[in-house]
Amino acid sequence: MPSAADIHLDFGEIAPNLWPTFTGDQPLPLQQHWAYGETLKAIGADISQLTLSHEGSPIAIALVGKRSFYRLIRMNSLMRGPLWLPGISADTQAAGLKALRRHYSPWRWNFMLLQPELADTAENQKVLKTAGYRRVMTGYSTIWMNLEPDADTLRANLAGKWRNQLKKAESSGKLETVIGGRKQHQYSWLTEREAEQQTRRGYQAVPIGLVPIYAGIAERFSPTDNSIGVMSVTALAGRKKVAGAIFMLHGNSATYHVGWSGDDGRALNAQNKVLWDGIMALKERGIRFLDMGGLNTEEGAGIARFKLGLGTDPVTLAGTWL
Repeated sequence: MPSAADIHLDFGEIAPNLWPTFTGDQPLPLQQHWAYGETLKAIGADISQLTLSHEGSPIAIALVGKRSFYRLIRMNSLMRGPLWLPGISADTQAAGLKALRRHYSPWRWNFMLLQPELADTAENQKVLKTAGYRRVMTGYSTIWMNLEPDADTLRANLAGKWRNQLKKAESSGKLETVIGGRKQHQYSWLTEREAEQQTRRGYQAVPIGLVPIYAGIAERFSPTDNSIGVMSVTALAGRKKVAGAIFMLHGNSATYHVGWSGDDGRALNAQNKVLWDGIMALKERGIRFLDMGGLNTEEGAGIARFKLGLGTDPVTLAGTWL
């Protein structure tokens, strides 16, 4: 069983070619995809790639953000990672987490906020505590939907009410959906609606200004790879845009980033058709997992119920640890 002393940490520039090795059969969170790291760098963030190795071979990679205060205090963040190479044992992962904790020592004013992609279980909490971390924030909840089953199976898994709303939207004869890609004019109307919605309701989400930057990064680095970038779905009633969604694509996974529906769209259950047709389009692109972007059962109870209607149980992560 390896110890923390056996784990080597190496910091460097983001190397996109490493990411396919670390995906395998596990979902890949947006926050730990190389294109997201390049997007944050494009807006001035200090992002580096951390590679954890054991006996000369990589076992994990992570994107780490860094901020400095008063030229003395360093605050680092590792959100929803590291990404472990498939097959790495739990003992080796624990040693890697302990090596991270030793490197980022508060005694040297070098702090690490770690939000691992681990379920909030007693066992995982014990691993983190044993490694020397303490929890400073409770866990984030989301839905990771497995898109690998065929369309009939996915449809059968939908909650009854959700499936009936989808049927009504499909059978109305009033709706058409259009799939868009990286071109900004295909989704800019949705980012405008989302900005208006955030202002009106007084909430904050992931900055929508990242969408065109992320699309541009994908076009620059991976112009022929349609599993990276942006995909939009627009629902039309005649010529009127009544609902839509933006998905961020990151390797074998995608994130439901923005969703909007007007009064006409809600009357036609358009958002059910938008999400369903989006899921089918993601499957065609080879996307295997869909992150529904978080659940807020208090301020966003209606949206949470809509997401839960997909028939997949939510998962709560272990939280943020220092």
